Parts: sequence; structure tokens; C-alpha cells
Amino acid sequence: MTYQGRTFTVPASWDVVDLDKAPDSCVRFDRHAVYLGTPGAQQNCPAKELGRTEALLVEPVKGADAHRTAHVTENRTAKTYRADAAGITVTAVYGRDKDAVQDVLRSADLPVDDASPAPSARPGPSIQAVPKDATSFQGKGFDKCEAPSTQQMNTWQESSPYSAVGVYIGGVNAGCPPDFDAAWVQTQYDNGWRFFPIYVGPQAERSAGSCDEDCEVITDPQAQGAASARDAVAQAQGLGFGEGSVLYYNMEHYARGGAVTGRVLDFLESWTTTVHELGYVSGVYGSVSSLIVDLVAQDGTGYTQPDVVDFARWVAPGGEAGEPPADTADPQIPDHLWADHQRIRQYSGDVSETYGGVRMAIDADLLDVGEGVVQPPQQKDTALAYTGTKTVSNGSPAELSATLTEKDGGAPVADREVSFALGTGDAAQTCTGKSDAKGVATCTVPSVEQPLTADATVPVTAAFAGDDAYKASEAGAELKLQYVTGRAYGLYGKVSVLGLPVVTGPTPDTGQVRTAGAGRTAPPCTQSVSALVLSADALCADVTTRTGPSGATATATVAKARIGLAGLPVVELSGVTSSAQSSCSATKGSTDLTLKIAGAPVDIGDAPNVTVDLGAGAKLVVNEQIATGDGLTVNAVHLTALAGAVDIVVASSASAAHNCG
Repeated sequence: MTYQGRTFTVPASWDVVDLDKAPDSCVRFDRHAVYLGTPGAQQNCPAKELGRTEALLVEPVKGADAHRTAHVTENRTAKTYRADAAGITVTAVYGRDKDAVQDVLRSADLPVDDASPAPSARPGPSIQAVPKDATSFQGKGFDKCEAPSTQQMNTWQESSPYSAVGVYIGGVNAGCPPDFDAAWVQTQYDNGWRFFPIYVGPQAERSAGSCDEDCEVITDPQAQGAASARDAVAQAQGLGFGEGSVLYYNMEHYARGGAVTGRVLDFLESWTTTVHELGYVSGVYGSVSSLIVDLVAQDGTGYTQPDVVDFARWVAPGGEAGEPPADTADPQIPDHLWADHQRIRQYSGDVSETYGGVRMAIDADLLDVGEGVVQPPQQKDTALAYTGTKTVSNGSPAELSATLTEKDGGAPVADREVSFALGTGDAAQTCTGKSDAKGVATCTVPSVEQPLTADATVPVTAAFAGDDAYKASEAGAELKLQYVTGRAYGLYGKVSVLGLPVVTGPTPDTGQVRTAGAGRTAPPCTQSVSALVLSADALCADVTTRTGPSGATATATVAKARIGLAGLPVVELSGVTSSAQSSCSATKGSTDLTLKIAGAPVDIGDAPNVTVDLGAGAKLVVNEQIATGDGLTVNAVHLTALAGAVDIVVASSASAAHNCG
């Protein structure tokens, strides 16, 4: 087998796993295997893996280290070789068959026979220790065999209830390689994570935990306890955990009694004493039915107890995590023991949970360790619904409101600031309000100023930024913008008789005015119109709009007009004015004029739609008012005859107000 230009001779019974081709493969040291490549960020490993046999992890190296001279170190406490050579780094572990691992390393020209002891001194100058509070925490945490990637950690920090992580830093029975470094620890600390570093050394029995009769066991308790402590401190220092950090020894469940209990207690007392001598804090992990019972039995005997206990009492047997306990109390542990922020409870084991789309196999824990960091309350999901006005009018105030509730159950969320934005871009108008006891937040835009769009709508958004207790949420709506339309003209005429068609277009004409703002549209007045049977003088048209609230007034005036059709009496008009006024509260029309028919004055009064029969099928309507969907059209005079061949309007005005909802 050749990798990175170096040939390894591997026993035929061993597995060879190419991590570049199978990035989800779990790197495990409890089976005979050689792993080639860099462990992937999505390793599909169990939450915990214990046990050692003979295995190697061969990783590629680039940059300046790609040309280094081969060098091998051995950590006899952890039964591990590390080989650094041109283009590769090899982590090799051994159990009962050390010679097999040495043979594989020799086959690749790695100088295992000249291996030097692994350094156990203080970390180098490039490693900066995280602060002491890195291992202090109150709240929910999890532990898993391999360290998650920074991307996974970031996602879970944002989406999960956890803010502490248990990481495996080494030990002769650690089933997963320590696949993280001091830079990873510093990054996670800066991102708000706290830690409980776990060391898996010799166990009480070969079958402890997930070991398949392969666990290294305690044979010389005091010596092995001290050696494990020294190695754990060395590994912790190399990962950036400085003095004052809590280091946890993982002692899996065992059959209590006699010599077994004696070896465990002697081993852990030696561990604790040595950890203290090196400036660290002693923690142990174990089952309430074995280790914890044995430790509690030593109360008052002078036994040197660990400083912190991490005990397993599960509320769910696996699959999905059960409901976390309220605290770290346990019937097996007297209240006076480990009472001052000195406990972790592992309440679910080997469960899978998904947050933010990232699924991981974990053990779930509740921590009460130290007093440096308190987990913020778990953020609850929120829902925001816009409940304010549905229409707005330029120049008028607009009351915006939204209701903030818990997404699960709908309970109101009070005393939170909600920000509102009416409109977008440069036209956006903003205000803020605080939710009341019913979750309703309200604020007012003093004077709306929004552009009129084709669909006459204005977007509004309400946003809650979130806080330690509640997640952010947002709501949007489309509000109707009130607007007006209007048109006015002085004269329109169509006469299609005697073979001499006469057509006079609307003169003068404002055209159709559509606006949500204030303004005036008034084309130049027309001095006179003369078209055979139709004449008029001093014709004017005007549409004036206003805001606060919206409204429009259309006005048309004609000083004098004369209609003289063959076979019909002459119609004479003077002082003609028509007006149409519209707003969301009222619509009104009026006409003012002096009328003569065949030279005789005719008193029309103020009533709308007064009809005068001119004979020969001709009809004259004075103060004609035609209701439209949102407004009114007023024609001062409208003459029709000969089945539409004659259609004359004098002084027409129209206005409407829209989106009055």
C-alpha cells in the first residue's frame, strides 16, 4: 500500500480505509485498520468509543512540513506512536501487539526503533491557554467521540440548547483519535463554548464500556493513576487548557466489590493527587451504580476525593434524548458531597439530535461546574403577526402594530421592542414600539410619505431582533395606499349631421390625474371654440389634489356657450361651472349656470340630472351626475340627439378616491 509516495506493508487481515473516498467513515482505534487521509467533518461515529487494538491514521501534510526529516515519538502511557515525516503525519496506537504496529512503521522507513519519549513538558510558545473559566459552566452540554467541526459547532451554538462540549483528549483506552488542536479550542471558546475535557485511561475491567475485552486494565493503581494524570495534563496543555482547568477521568461501569473496587479507588486517588500537584482540578466520570457508590462510601474516611463528579443516570435509553433533569441532584449522592458547583449529570446516552440541519450522535449532559459561566436561557421560537392599519394616506399619521407570541403555544411575549418599516429603500419610514401584556407592539408614523405604485400598495415589515430568551422573528404585509383620480374639460362635441361632421375633442383637458400626493393640474384656458353649430368662450379646467387625508376636486368653467342645431331650439349658456369633489369620507357634485332655450330663461334649480325635452328625440340633461365605483362625474350640460349622432358636453368634471377600505 502506497500513500503520499511512502509504502506501508499492512497485514492482510487489517482493514484499509481511504478517508478521501469515504469522508464519512468513523476513525476508530478499536479494530485493526489503517486510515489514509484526513478525518472528515461529518464522521458517522457513535457518541463514545472505548477500547484499543492496533491501528494507524496516516494524514497528509503540506507546506513547510512537507519536506521534514522523519522523526518518531512514543507515548508509553497512552500506548501511542507519532511519526512525522516528509508529506505525512502518522498516529499509531497499539494494544497487546506492539510489534505489529512497529512492523508497519518500519515498512514505511519510519524510525520507530529510535523513537524518543513523547514530550510531557509545558506547551510551546505558539499555544496560548484559554482562560480558566473554559471548564466552568452551568447549563446543558454534550459529549461525543470525535470533535465536531467549527461549522457544526457554530450551527449548534445558534440552534441547539447546548453551550458546553465534552472532548476526548487522550488515554490508552480512547477509541477515537483526538482530531482537534489548540486553535480549535480557542475558536470554540471565543464563540461562547465551554468544555469538559475527558481522558480515557486504564479501566477496572477488560469489558468496560464499549470495549470488546480489549480495554487496558488497572494493574498497578498508584503508578498508573499518576502516569495517567501526567499524560492527561500534557495533552491538555498541548490543546490550550491551562492550569486550573478541570480534567475528567472516564471510568466506565464495573462490577463492584473486593479487589476491583480497591484498585479503582487507589487509582483515582493517585490521579487526583497528581492532577492537583500539576495545578489542575480533578474530575471523574462514572456510573451511579458503581464508581459513584464507591466514592460516596469513602466520605469521612480521609480518602482524597475528586473535585468534580460527572455521573451517568439516563432518562432515556437511546434514540432521542429525554427531557433534561431540573438539576444535578441524585439519590445516590448526599447533598453535602460535591455540593458547590461540582457536578455533571449525563442524562441521555448515545442519542441523535438535529439542530439547524446538523445531526450528531451525542451523550447529553447537564452541567453545574464552577461559577464562571452561566448558560443563557434557552431561546424560544417566536411568531410575529402584523395587526395594524390596512390602509395609509399620505400626509396622515399611520398606526402600525404587530403581535409577538411564542411560536409554540401562542403565549404573548411582553416588554420586547418591535421595529417597523413602512415602505422600502429611500422611502422607508420607521418607528418602534414595545409589546404590552398581550404581546401587542404599536407605533405611529406621524405623516405618511410614500410613492404611488401601479398596484397602489406599500409594504410594511415588523421585526423582533431576538434576545437571550427569545429568537428573532419578522412579519410583513402589503398596505393599501389611498390615492385619488380626477379629470376636467371645458367642452366636447360630436355632430354627425348634414354630411358635415363636427368633432371637438375635450378642450381644454387636464387628462386623467392619478396621484397620492398634493398638487394642481390646470392646462391653459381656451379663449374660444367655434365649430358651425357649436361655439364657446373662456373655457378652463382644473384638478386639485390634497393629502392628510387624500382628496381631489375637479372643476370646469365656461363663460358662454351656444348650441344651434337645425330643427332644434337654440341653447344658450353662461357662467357655467361644474365641480366634483371626492375623498374617503364624502363625494359631492354641483353645477352652476344660466340657461336659455329658444331665447327664454329656464330655471333649473340645484337638483341633479334635470332633463329637458327639446323635441325631435333630443334631450338636454342639466347638472348630470354619474356615480362611478369610487367617485362621481359631473357634466354641467349634456345634449344628445339623433340616436347618438349628436353628443355635446359642456363643463365636465370627475373625481374619485381609492383604497378607502
